[in-house]
Parts: sequence; C-alpha cells; structure tokens
Amino acid sequence: MKVLLVGHCMADRFSLTRAVERALPGAETDGVNSDSALEAAIDDAALLLVNRALDGRFGARDGVELIRSLAARNGARPAALLVSNYADAQAAALEAGGAPGFGKNDLRSEETHRRIRAAAGLDGGA
Repeated sequence: MKVLLVGHCMADRFSLTRAVERALPGAETDGVNSDSALEAAIDDAALLLVNRALDGRFGARDGVELIRSLAARNGARPAALLVSNYADAQAAALEAGGAPGFGKNDLRSEETHRRIRAAAGLDGGA
C-alpha cells in the first residue's frame, strides 16, 4: 500500500512517515511536491495526506483547494486527509470531499492512526 505525503517539507515527511508506519505497518510513503509528481503517482496511491499550506509547486493555493480539485476529478479515491491543526481548515476539507484528517500535534494519537486506517479502507472506520 502506498501513501502519498502531498506538499510537506522534509521534516514533516519524516514525522508523517512514522505515523503511517504505526497505523499501516508495511505501507510505503512517498513525498510529492508538485502537480506533475502527484499526477505521476496518484494511480498507485491508496491514500493522500495533504498539507494545509502546500510546500512545492502546485496550482492550488492550499491543501483544501487541492482536495476539492481532486474530489471533483477523481471522487473519493484515493482518500485525501488534510493535515492541519486548524478546525476550520479540517471542516473545509471535509466539505471539499476529503476524509476526516488530523493535525500535526496529533501524529502519535490512536485517533489519528484510526483515521489513517479507516481512510485506507481498513478497520471499517471504527
């Protein structure tokens, strides 16, 4: 299973990779920091972890706009979770077609790991 870390800096990629490893043992993570890299990798991805403030070269102004664009084009697959500590951004991402996301402050929480598993189609969302 492949999880794409979309629009994250190197330090955040490291932390997110550890969270993914805890939630989805054996999953592979890959960082993408441009629209072209995302297009090249999205078909093989089971899940997208999208940064609220995109780092890299994207046409979208932020992660919520990127999630909206992907949902309009691809529906809910792969599932996209916004990574943000801001409740208003999380609400906007859900409205845009994303799955329930989480903040960087919560990377070690069981709730975050449950959300990652559920979005990947495991745990049945419970």
